[in-house]
Amino acid sequence: MPGKKGGKDLTPAMRQFVRFKKQYPNCVLFFRMGDFYEMFYDDAKLAHKVLGITLTQRTEGVPMAGVPYHAVENYLRRMILAGYRVAVCDQVEDPKQAKGVVDRDVTRVVTPGTLTDEVLLEEASENPLAAVMFHDDSSASLAWAELSTGAFAVATLGGQELSDELGRIAPRELLYVETANGETPRRVQRLIDAVRCASTPRPAWQFRQGEAIETLQRQFQVKTLEGFGFGNDDASLGPASAVVHYLLETQCSQGRGPRAEGRDMGDDALARRIAHLRPPRRFDRRNYLIIDQVSLHSLEVERTIRTGETRGSVLGVLSDCRTAMGKRMLRHWLCYPLCHREPIERRQRVVAALVEDATFLDALRGALDDVQDVARIIARIGVGRATPRDLVALGTSAMQVGVLTQLLADRPSVQSHHEQLDRVAAPLTELAEAIAAACVEAPPGHLRDGGLIRDGYDTPLDECRALQRDSNAWLAGYQKQLIEQTGIANVKVGYNKVFGFYIELTAANRDRAPAQWTRKQTLKNAERFITPQLKEYEGKVLSADQRAVAREQALFARLCDKAQDYLVHLHEFGEAVGEVDVLACFARRAVRHRYVRPRIVEQPVLNIRGGRHPVLDELLADRFVPNDMRLGGGEGDNASLEGKASSLALITGPNMAGKSTYIRQAALITLLAHTGGFVPADEATVGLCDRIFTRIGASDELHTGQSTFMIEMTETANICHHATPSSLIVLDEIGRGTSTLDGLSLAWAIAEHLVAQKCRTLFATHYHELTALAQRYDNVTNLTVTVREWQDQIVFIYRIVPGATDRSYGIHVAKIAGLPATVVDRANELLAQLEVSHNAANGRPGPASPADGQLSLFTEYVEHPAIAELRELDLTSLTPLGAFDALRRIRRSLDESSD
Repeated sequence: MPGKKGGKDLTPAMRQFVRFKKQYPNCVLFFRMGDFYEMFYDDAKLAHKVLGITLTQRTEGVPMAGVPYHAVENYLRRMILAGYRVAVCDQVEDPKQAKGVVDRDVTRVVTPGTLTDEVLLEEASENPLAAVMFHDDSSASLAWAELSTGAFAVATLGGQELSDELGRIAPRELLYVETANGETPRRVQRLIDAVRCASTPRPAWQFRQGEAIETLQRQFQVKTLEGFGFGNDDASLGPASAVVHYLLETQCSQGRGPRAEGRDMGDDALARRIAHLRPPRRFDRRNYLIIDQVSLHSLEVERTIRTGETRGSVLGVLSDCRTAMGKRMLRHWLCYPLCHREPIERRQRVVAALVEDATFLDALRGALDDVQDVARIIARIGVGRATPRDLVALGTSAMQVGVLTQLLADRPSVQSHHEQLDRVAAPLTELAEAIAAACVEAPPGHLRDGGLIRDGYDTPLDECRALQRDSNAWLAGYQKQLIEQTGIANVKVGYNKVFGFYIELTAANRDRAPAQWTRKQTLKNAERFITPQLKEYEGKVLSADQRAVAREQALFARLCDKAQDYLVHLHEFGEAVGEVDVLACFARRAVRHRYVRPRIVEQPVLNIRGGRHPVLDELLADRFVPNDMRLGGGEGDNASLEGKASSLALITGPNMAGKSTYIRQAALITLLAHTGGFVPADEATVGLCDRIFTRIGASDELHTGQSTFMIEMTETANICHHATPSSLIVLDEIGRGTSTLDGLSLAWAIAEHLVAQKCRTLFATHYHELTALAQRYDNVTNLTVTVREWQDQIVFIYRIVPGATDRSYGIHVAKIAGLPATVVDRANELLAQLEVSHNAANGRPGPASPADGQLSLFTEYVEHPAIAELRELDLTSLTPLGAFDALRRIRRSLDESSD
């Protein structure tokens, strides 16, 4: 940036740039200049690095880079993904009417949590903005909103609850109270690191209670917040206020920068700026099964662990929704399963009805195909970013309300959805008809050149268009007239965007032009002229073109305003469509992949016959081996695989044999059952859960100074402190991150703790010693994975059966993995020596040392006869001379053995 002295030599436009850059120092400034957004100084260098665009110079010493304004959204997306904020500075004055430098203003600030444009968003993912305010070390208030749909929620949570909920919300940006020293508070930084999102400090006054009440009342045009369920002392209003302030500042009206912060605008104008934002709802954790961020990650609910992509995850496999709203709601249901029986079974009844009526299911999904992303369209209308295609898509979608209402009529299973759609059918049909009457069926992508409004809809627009359409006929007639007047046969009357209308003569006829013609342009082989009559007509036609576009823009704005009058109905329509879409998706999957309706019971049981992993079941198809499971309950159908009521199952067996798949599929079947969907099994009874805990996999967090073992113990501690008899716990290889004895001791103690708690627990382990727990506790059962040995090879059967194993077959797995044969052979040799040493240490004879005479790595574990002699000495009766004689004998024994 130029210094104070250098600033005097700047052009007026560059002085504008510098002024706006000072107002938005933490943003990359996209500065509109003609057909480009230009960046200067350090912004230009950064854009060159991030976007790969050409770096040049505006003047000596002023770096410059630019992107075309018609393709700016793609470049904005890349800047946001790279972690930067962008302030978009537009021309808010027509350059043709400007006197001096064109007036400009920042019309929006694009940040990770405030995206609305279709190209900037993932269709199936939410894009929340969150704000947090700590009250003390044990509680905090949280607010989160999604600008792209208008959803808004608040909660007051405990410390661990806060981390869990942020993991499920997955905000793209987190607001917090700025500090005096400008540093991020440590507890806020821990949250940011955990959810891996952008963060933005905000002024403390925006979180204050008085300001919060005033801000929310002004935004939602009410005198009190009690109608929304909030008293004036509600602690969650502070972060809600910060969210609203931030949205108002980033979503600026055309020609009004966010620096005004709304204080010079009327209350109604402020509310209209983000009119689609719904009043906040209080989030109640008690309505949902709790599944924390660790479990979402380890179960690969949203993304795979290896690639971080949705493809291959549970969400990726299940998602067969027809609408964008359904895709996002499916993700929400998977992250927020229900925990009460009645709402779960209500969803199940709808899925069952759809499964039983294939014709109805196909018709419903066909009707949903014509519903566009209503939730995000009304958001773009609310922030003034809608396109002509958005408006037409909204009208087309609203027209489907009648079709859907008729489809759902007289069907008891979907009565509540029918009633919800029926309430909004009349107003939305009215809106759809108004849009259809005004707009063409195939609208343009933008309004720069018009083309949205139908002919015959608006008289002033039709008059302007008539002038435009008739111009060709008029020009042809005028050309004929000039030929007759001048006698020049090759007179041509034409038009281009640079010079407007013109009369063209060839170079040979240029001297025959009448005196009243005015020379306009000289070409190599021709001369162009203008006449007063042609000039007058040109003015009419060009002004008609501008007036037509301006008129279309006004009509478009009027229709968008009309759509905002139906926001409540559109929100309700979007929610109903999303729910029906997900339920139809569940039904479709049940039909195609043989899912069954699970029986939901209050007792803490998990009984599954022929259970399958939802992802591997699709990938492997008929090759996947189903397995049974019995946890909790009593005799008969509720007995364990071993015939007793067990709350904890210890699963042993080789690596790669299916232990991890078995325990993961149990957790996923439980999760799917709580969403109200059907599950991949032949039969299932699932007791209601309050939480699903998992401790699977290993990962270091070096940036926090935590090792793999520390992470493992931290997560396991969380389970031990918060698990209840209604919880489901999945543990994989607890204790493997430390020494064998330490790990075994910890695994044993943890297992005993969970046995005492009577939590439904699946515990996969290679510590075969733990299988002894089944003899000590009635509610522990041993399960193992079957394998077959043949010609020094092992074959995995992938069946889980009662019993235990004392072998891990690790060397066999290493051989399959491709380790060099020399390494495998040496490992087998060392294993034999270890077994010999282990047997000798327990008083069992073993074979001699290897024939090659190589010293065993494990001889230190073989007890020497000298040690036995030492143990037999009676130290209480031993005299000094006797002690000396004993020591001499032991020394002689050692010398002889070393020879």
